[in-house]
Amino acid sequence: MNKNKGNKVCKHSLFVLCLLMVTSLWVGPVWADETAELSQKVLEKWQDAVITARVIIEVYESERKIEILATVIDKSGLAVFSLSSINPASMYGAMADETKVKDVTMILPDNEEIPANVVLRDQDLDLAFIKPIDKVEKKLTAIDLGDNTEPEILDRIVSLSRLGNTGGFAPVVSISRVQAVIKKPRTMYMIDPMKALLGGLGVPAFTLDGKIVGIALMKTSKVQDMMGDELSRGMGGLPTLPIILPAQEIVDVIKRAGLD
Repeated sequence: MNKNKGNKVCKHSLFVLCLLMVTSLWVGPVWADETAELSQKVLEKWQDAVITARVIIEVYESERKIEILATVIDKSGLAVFSLSSINPASMYGAMADETKVKDVTMILPDNEEIPANVVLRDQDLDLAFIKPIDKVEKKLTAIDLGDNTEPEILDRIVSLSRLGNTGGFAPVVSISRVQAVIKKPRTMYMIDPMKALLGGLGVPAFTLDGKIVGIALMKTSKVQDMMGDELSRGMGGLPTLPIILPAQEIVDVIKRAGLD
């Protein structure tokens, strides 16, 4: 091979290698910025659909005031939340009736308070719904659960939440990926369990294009015995697991109950 030709080949290869290295440095940040921008759009559009509800419950003849997260899913103010957030005993079957709801107040993002009632519970799905007692005159931000999508494993998920009183009820957004698609007894999605727990239950999850995936709830195994082989599975082997219940499942529950 001609020496000059060999030098040209080497220089060309070196140029290609340098180009690949430079490309790898800026493509990653560009993708990351795009994810952040799309997530920001989801937050701006739907953050007001995530509300706080102040609930007074009666447990063993004593009253307790708690704050939970809920997602408004209808212009009437109908909102969905996790049953276990007001009634942890619901995860243990027979003990479910020991908690009574005495009072519910929906706290909107502008701090307006609206009296409400619990109108439906579904223990099997960890679902519960609240609705304003009186007709709400103002326009509410409500997520249309019918306009949903089904993500694939490793798809990015944008979850919205809201801080409590200490954090001034500020909206929260987190980005994760679908880590597992549970098929039995029904389809459910698992994202990073720690992120899910930190974000709270009763909050919505979206794909990056703004389509609703579902609501964060708690899946409970009917088998409560913790054997060694289950413990070795980590959080996935625990009798309770934070999941995203598909929006269509919730739509079906609403239709069967006649809340639509």
